[in-house]
Amino acid sequence: MILMIIITGASDGLGYQLAKLYKDAGKIVVNVSRRECPVADYNFLHDLAVGKDVEAAAQEILALDEPLEILINNAGVYSEQPIRSITKDEVKRLMATNVESNILLTSFLIDRIKQDGTDILSVISTAGRKGNPSHAVYAASKWAQRGYTEALQAELKDTSSRVIAFYPGGMKTKLFEKELNYDPTDDGLYWMDPRDIAIFAKQILDLPKNIEVSDVVINRKKT
Repeated sequence: MILMIIITGASDGLGYQLAKLYKDAGKIVVNVSRRECPVADYNFLHDLAVGKDVEAAAQEILALDEPLEILINNAGVYSEQPIRSITKDEVKRLMATNVESNILLTSFLIDRIKQDGTDILSVISTAGRKGNPSHAVYAASKWAQRGYTEALQAELKDTSSRVIAFYPGGMKTKLFEKELNYDPTDDGLYWMDPRDIAIFAKQILDLPKNIEVSDVVINRKKT
């Protein structure tokens, strides 16, 4: 039977590269995002910052018969501003997409996850391990995502599901441009290729089920 891969935010960036890899591997790929992924078998178009949309996406996933092999919580938004400029709306925006959507989608799917032995890849960021100037809200959302992922690891430790906390550094994607209205990855510096990161993530998930890589940190390095 063909197995199913759920990827949030597979319309571009790392999520899109993962979708292409799993499609090439013969998997059924499901994208949950506001925009379509051209290689996905199913596009469930929802705003993951809205709780009822997350629930609707979960119901669409549960209506599919194929076993759920992997859930990749990848969708996220970026924020950059000095401490004095932080607003309540900005905090709510980041927490809704980066944290609440992961918690709610996993919660709605948890019985299916336990039944199918689904692995979960939580795409966080190196911002979930260290703070940087002007990144207070973004870092706070990523530390919250880290805390939830670690709690989920404890919750599922006696099941066949593996939970991987995945901390990639800066990649050449549209994440920054969407929020800053310019692309800082055009500066010619050492931004990582999301396809390389996707290949690495899939290699980890392809390991035998009795091998659980709990935490993966990927830093950029000057060459």
